[in-house]
Amino acid sequence: MSKVCENCGKTQMAANQVHRQSQWVQRRTSSPKQVNLQTVTVTTENGNKCKMKLCTRCIKKMKAE
Repeated sequence: MSKVCENCGKTQMAANQVHRQSQWVQRRTSSPKQVNLQTVTVTTENGNKCKMKLCTRCIKKMKAE
């Protein structure tokens, strides 16, 4: 199953998990963060309906239009 937005091409991001002991940073571990993808039925310009995997940012943009 693909983890890519079909509209903007957004994929997973790298993030750091910071381990702290009191006020000093002990170590940093990188961990992947997945994109929030939703399966949405979209009506095209021709009037056809198709299902697309979109990130939540693209869904908000489409609702505003």
